[in-house]
Amino acid sequence: MVLSFITLAATVPLMVTSTIQLQDQAQNQKEGHELELKTEKCHLIARATKRMGAKRQNEFKDLVVVLHGGNLYLEPRITTEKHVLTGYLLPFPERSYDGIVSTINADNMLNWIFVKKDTYRLQYGVRAEAQEQLTGPVSLVSGQDEWRLAFNGWEGFVAVQKGDDWALYFDKDDNGLADRKTGKTVVEVELVRTAVKKPSNEDQAEDEPD
Repeated sequence: MVLSFITLAATVPLMVTSTIQLQDQAQNQKEGHELELKTEKCHLIARATKRMGAKRQNEFKDLVVVLHGGNLYLEPRITTEKHVLTGYLLPFPERSYDGIVSTINADNMLNWIFVKKDTYRLQYGVRAEAQEQLTGPVSLVSGQDEWRLAFNGWEGFVAVQKGDDWALYFDKDDNGLADRKTGKTVVEVELVRTAVKKPSNEDQAEDEPD
């Protein structure tokens, strides 16, 4: 019996150590996976939130975020002729958080995505333009078999109807842009990350964001 207690006393520290090592290993794997997701090029698919109802969810089915004229819009993925956002998360210079960049043309020139301070509209531009606006923190939040984009810790993205277009905004004050878009149709949306399939013959380098 004495030997059993001695053996048990010697074994418990090993079991605890093994458990801690497994937990550390799992945490490292998770962090490595998240880092890979952040730095891997992706598109953003938009969909209306469940609060918007079935009609809006059907209307916003298979829309993709596109760039045009300095602003971000939502258009059908199959028919759009605008440049589809193709980006990834990147530490914003001289800030302690990640921002998001995207190619803006076929030459793979990169710009920063930002939220305009006075209108809350999502736009893109060079660093000199972006740093005066809201640039982050940008992060990814996990859902059921998917990752979605968040800004400043939550998913406050909305689409605002402008004629035949849907412009992308961030509802910073969580009030449906009530004091900014009176009379405009506003739809809550989620931005779902989808990986870009890289062609085997793709070898063109991207420019660094300005």
